[in-house]
Amino acid sequence: MANTISLMSNVIRNVVSKERIRYKEGPYDLDLTYIYDNIIAMGYPAPGKLESIYRNSLTEVRELLEKHHGDHYKVYNLCLESNYRYNADKFHGRVAIFPFEDHNPPTIELIQQFCKDVDSWLKEDVSNVVAVHCKAGKGRTGTMICAYLLYSGLQKSADEALAWYDVKRTKDRKGVTIPSQRRYVQYFSNLVCSSVPYSKKILKICEIRFSESSLLQNLGTVQCTVVVPQDSTTENTPKTWTIDFQESCVLKISNPSLSVAGDIKFEFARKSSQKPFCHFWLNTFFVQNSSVCESDGTLLKCTYTLNKSEIDYVHKDRKHKLFSEDFKISILFEGEACFNDDKKSKKQPAAALETQDISVNQHACNQYLRTYNSW
Repeated sequence: MANTISLMSNVIRNVVSKERIRYKEGPYDLDLTYIYDNIIAMGYPAPGKLESIYRNSLTEVRELLEKHHGDHYKVYNLCLESNYRYNADKFHGRVAIFPFEDHNPPTIELIQQFCKDVDSWLKEDVSNVVAVHCKAGKGRTGTMICAYLLYSGLQKSADEALAWYDVKRTKDRKGVTIPSQRRYVQYFSNLVCSSVPYSKKILKICEIRFSESSLLQNLGTVQCTVVVPQDSTTENTPKTWTIDFQESCVLKISNPSLSVAGDIKFEFARKSSQKPFCHFWLNTFFVQNSSVCESDGTLLKCTYTLNKSEIDYVHKDRKHKLFSEDFKISILFEGEACFNDDKKSKKQPAAALETQDISVNQHACNQYLRTYNSW
């Protein structure tokens, strides 16, 4: 009877894990993959009997880690959802939590903190390994692991890190697929190579422009929300405006314009449903190098444009039933002309770079310099 239940559970788990590569050795059949010998990506280790029927069993995950790695493993939980937490004592206290929302990227500061923590643990002992998970162990997990591959120099560029993870974690090579998560891996790759330390550059959002389309007009009145995430002790205060696409495709934000700094989330929902039909994340530090900019010497105006494939949720409309193929959203920013002027800066000495919590991958930096003007 017990064997029958175990077999049925494995069948259900395989269905739930979809295209994710599973660890199948000996008695184990787990949604778990070795990205490198010391870096593991896995699905949520469920402590409860019911959820462990279709997800990883925490008991089995612990048994596997202790069998192969003894006391040399550390678990990283990326889930923001409170129901995907467990007692750290289950893994002998070796659990670190770096939470962020599902289907969204982490903030740049959270990526930096995660990479520093992972690097410290792995360098503490050559036998140490990390096991990183979110709920499914794919998108959020992949975003953070790819960032660490860049931080450590294991991969040379964002594209190579993402491609490596795609192959190691999934059968269909679709590891990190959400545009904003992929964009943040690219952001971090740029930061690893930059001689300018990260800071929250203050900009003002003046306009949000949508490419005109008859399909867009069908949405009618839409609520546009901008959120600048705060730290864990401060409640986020979103700003919301309304635009009627039957009348205009330009949302002017003035009197006053909206000042933002650091990570920004843009979310758009039909007023009639309140359910977002798309969203995306940007970071002000990287706006200038990814925008069309003009300056009068004191004021810098930048237009940051996202194509359809770069907008979360909208990128799934591959048959262009809801949005035209050339659908775009452009954000108009204003800021001081000198902000984030990476091109004029000189390379800092190694001691200065250490204060940024970023390890420089020289090959990636060379790649960055070759493609700098294409962002």
